[in-house]
Amino acid sequence: PDAIEARNGYVISEVGKPPDFVLEVASRSTGHRDYTVKRDRYAGYGVPEYWQFDHTGGRFHVSALSGDVLVNGRYEPVEIVHEADGLIWGHSEVLGLDLCWDDRKLRFRDPSTGEFLPTPEERRAAQEAAEARAEAAEARAVSERDARQAAEARAAALEAELQRLRGR
Repeated sequence: PDAIEARNGYVISEVGKPPDFVLEVASRSTGHRDYTVKRDRYAGYGVPEYWQFDHTGGRFHVSALSGDVLVNGRYEPVEIVHEADGLIWGHSEVLGLDLCWDDRKLRFRDPSTGEFLPTPEERRAAQEAAEARAEAAEARAVSERDARQAAEARAAALEAELQRLRGR
């Protein structure tokens, strides 16, 4: 990981092996190369899975989402499912997840639950909501403790007043 971060990329000779998974995100300038020249190059390197994602739905790549798995040194396409609601997805054995083209966004889905993994924004919002719930629970606990202490003090005062009146 340090070599990858330092170079801001993956150099096989520095890391010692090809990556297990490559995902090309479409751009106007590299789109055609992603599913032609680069695809062949990654097969030659021995990358087990090679995926392409095009947020435009296929303007820069051949399709919105496609994947290939390496079989005997050659890429074979991964089955891509087109749902009636517009969701497009395929399963990555390497990741153990479904890659989904969902309304122009790349989403990862847990196939065992059918639930999308949270995006960083969703994770942040969930964390903020959890923190807000924890703060509210703590505020309620403090309020209840203060109310209990006030009630106990009032009960003690009434008990003392009762004892004083009995002593007369």
